[in-house]
Amino acid sequence: MAKGDGSDLTKDLLDACERLEERYGRRKPQKYGDFIEALVSQILELGVKEPTARAALERLRAEYVDWNDMRLATVREIEDILGPRYFRCREKAEDVKHLLADLYTAFRRMEIQDLLNADGIATLRALPDTTNIRRDMVDRALLLVLDLKVFPCDEDQFKLLKFLGGVPKPWAYQMGGKKIEEALDTEQMLRLSRVLREHVHTYQSAGESEPQGIDYGLKNEKADKATTRKESKEGTARKDKPAKADKPAPKPEKAEKAKPDPDEDEEGLEPDDEPRQRREAAVVKDKTTKRVSPPPAAKADKHDKGTKAEKAEKADKHEKTPAKKK
Repeated sequence: MAKGDGSDLTKDLLDACERLEERYGRRKPQKYGDFIEALVSQILELGVKEPTARAALERLRAEYVDWNDMRLATVREIEDILGPRYFRCREKAEDVKHLLADLYTAFRRMEIQDLLNADGIATLRALPDTTNIRRDMVDRALLLVLDLKVFPCDEDQFKLLKFLGGVPKPWAYQMGGKKIEEALDTEQMLRLSRVLREHVHTYQSAGESEPQGIDYGLKNEKADKATTRKESKEGTARKDKPAKADKPAPKPEKAEKAKPDPDEDEEGLEPDDEPRQRREAAVVKDKTTKRVSPPPAAKADKHDKGTKAEKAEKADKHEKTPAKKK
């Protein structure tokens, strides 16, 4: 049997699906009764764990009366309901807002369940040509809600499927989709379309336009997780470690008196002035330790006073003494 026919094609498709599921996990497809809900859930679950996406959808449905009420909400309001920790919160809030606006533009109403007939389906499948709604999202919602057997896949995802060996490389997009619809059942198509979309989103978000291997970006993700764990452990250790008591500030050391170097002349002094400066320094030192003796001028004054008194005394005695006869 030629490659691409019957069981060989099914085997190759499921092999590619299972290899992708090893990285992105396997989820059981969930049935929806509301077409818009099936579209919104696809936006919320991309890159997010299933329970987290489901809880976010429940919060949105509880906050707004209906889809039209949600359509009138601002991007910021939707973002607040999703929460700041939600993966790419702002981007997803914008996608939900634009999706609802595009649906209203196409049908002029938000209750479109009764319009899912032949004409309505044709209108929905034409939306990717004029809006930002992805073709694989529309086809997946039709498959989930109406069991319309169409393989949810756009051209980028089909190119990835070729790269992984799921389909022969010469196949064109339209023909390949028909062959896959014949080879897989509904559940298998839903499984394959989800992981193809996840991986395309992974490498396109990193700026890559061409298909990348299944392990693309895993080293960076592991390094980021290891860094996060290390920072978390360091932060916990810092919190648990008792704070050390503040040490008293060290006392300022006393500045040592500069001792003159005998071998060197003091700056700005001539060699002849050096002895005089040293004598003056010695006098200053003596003044700090001993009482300074009175200057010689003071002693001279006392001596002069004593001499004058003695002379006056002698003069008085000489006057009183009678002169001797000759």
